[in-house]
Amino acid sequence: MKDLRYLDPHRRATWLELFFDLIFVVALGDASEILNDAHGGHIPPHEFVRFVLVFLPLWWIWVGHTIYANRFDTDSRQHRLSTLVIMFLLIVISAQASAVAQDRYALAVACYCGARMIIAGMYFVSKRKHHDRHGFSTTVGTVFAVGAAISLSSILLQPPWSYLVFYAGILFDMAALVLLDRRLHVVPAHTPHLVERVGLLTLIMLGESVISISAALANIAWNRSNVIAAVSGFVMVSAIWWIYYDSFHLLERRKLRTGHSILYSHLFLLIGLAILASLIRHAILGSLDPRDFRQLAVAGTVLFFLGKQYGYYKEVPELRPYLLSNTAAVFVLTALVLMLPLGLEATLVGLTATMICYVLLNLRYRHLVRITAAAASATSQGS
Repeated sequence: MKDLRYLDPHRRATWLELFFDLIFVVALGDASEILNDAHGGHIPPHEFVRFVLVFLPLWWIWVGHTIYANRFDTDSRQHRLSTLVIMFLLIVISAQASAVAQDRYALAVACYCGARMIIAGMYFVSKRKHHDRHGFSTTVGTVFAVGAAISLSSILLQPPWSYLVFYAGILFDMAALVLLDRRLHVVPAHTPHLVERVGLLTLIMLGESVISISAALANIAWNRSNVIAAVSGFVMVSAIWWIYYDSFHLLERRKLRTGHSILYSHLFLLIGLAILASLIRHAILGSLDPRDFRQLAVAGTVLFFLGKQYGYYKEVPELRPYLLSNTAAVFVLTALVLMLPLGLEATLVGLTATMICYVLLNLRYRHLVRITAAAASATSQGS
């Protein structure tokens, strides 16, 4: 089909996709308020769990739409309208992030399932876009519809069973796509587009971290401690940008099958970024107990590196020894920093130093990056 963007060798993200990313990050910002509220200097463990549980359905809507658009986007009026409706439902879901009443919960679940059913419907009407490969769209559409039905049935139950059934629907989706991995190879992911999509989303998330720094500085009396925390926080965000994008182009030159390794790993990466953004905010405001601050630092650092490294570990095998040694070095340095009896801003400075150390450690395999890029480019031209 002429209007199928999947067939465009020079495909780039559309303006609608960029708008969708923006809405997702705004929704995530609403969810992140859970981590920003320190109750007496503490973030109870159940609040951290609640953030993850609020984040998960928002992220899964983004992933479901991205998987569809990667293969079936025609930028038609129907596609645009469906996407805009999903974006509105995302906003409604995020607005219920702090709700505990069952009626508010039911509204959030209904909006989530509505978004998932729209995506499933988009698959069903796209079954002829790849002609003889239409089994892909029917399979994924059916999986998403069943998962949405499972989640929707949770509104008939009382907590905690309602929550268990709701997330069982999400886990059904995720597990089914993994189990059907070989069958989904019939329509491989459009690798450059998929890598660009996750890269753009991560970039917007980093922008939200900078906004968090600015918001924390807006209504406080500036002093030595919060200035050090703000400067260190910005340097940390810059180092994270460097770590994430320094060899990012290698993924674009790989032939991803389903793209699940990249999409699923970014669940951990994005949660880690949200936690680190909250960490910087608390360091500037001095609003968190040092013990809670260290626990948050551990969670954010581990999740960020786990999410960032897995995609390269899976798709660029020649980098594995460097990825393992570099990550181990950063984790050891982070543990040493967190063992020291430092204030919040000094601890943040130490964590920032570990991120900078990783940037420097990356220099060890820059020659391998160049060789890998050249080999991948030659393979691509040969095919």
